[in-house]
Amino acid sequence: MTALPGRLQRPGRPERPGRPLHPPLTDFPVAAYVFAAVFDIISAAGGDRHSWARQFWHAGTFVLITGASICILTVLTGFRDLLKYYSPGSDAVRSVSIHVCVMIAVYMVGVGDIAWRLKDYSSSASTPAGILVLSLVAAAGVGVGAAHGGALVFRHGTGVATAGAGAVAGTADTGTGAARTGAARTEARSGAAGAEPRPAGQVPAPSAAAGDMARHRLRRGK
Repeated sequence: MTALPGRLQRPGRPERPGRPLHPPLTDFPVAAYVFAAVFDIISAAGGDRHSWARQFWHAGTFVLITGASICILTVLTGFRDLLKYYSPGSDAVRSVSIHVCVMIAVYMVGVGDIAWRLKDYSSSASTPAGILVLSLVAAAGVGVGAAHGGALVFRHGTGVATAGAGAVAGTADTGTGAARTGAARTEARSGAAGAEPRPAGQVPAPSAAAGDMARHRLRRGK
């Protein structure tokens, strides 16, 4: 079975697929951008007249800072997996380009959003309108980028080790074994068919042991 790019193989052990590091780290940053936008919408809807609006404004700030911090590791592992598993000439070029460009742009928008939040963190009683716009843009962008990232795995199979090659190899081995068994049976039948046919009514010649036994009985009878 031919090893796929990024597969690990040790002497004396069957080869096994390597594990991409990027996909498990994408969940929280995506959720952080979305939840930050939701919290900002609620805070902006409440306005300065409700105390809970400030709490949602601060909650959105905390969530976005945490998500952007994890996003640094997500970006690094994404480039690592891209270099390790992506095959040049693949039809996934468009999805890769859109995914990378959109997610980096979302990260930059998130950094600007955080900087603005820290500046107005204590003075604002609710989410300012400009920060709300940035949060919505980041949430929409992360949805687009995540959709193209999912297409790399589920549509193009980037970094996915399938059992197709093994199944084909197993089928070929089974077919070869069956062919050998069939050839052996054919040879056996050919050998039997190649034996000289015995004319009808002809009695096979007795063996030497049978002849000696018959002569011994005749002597005893005398």
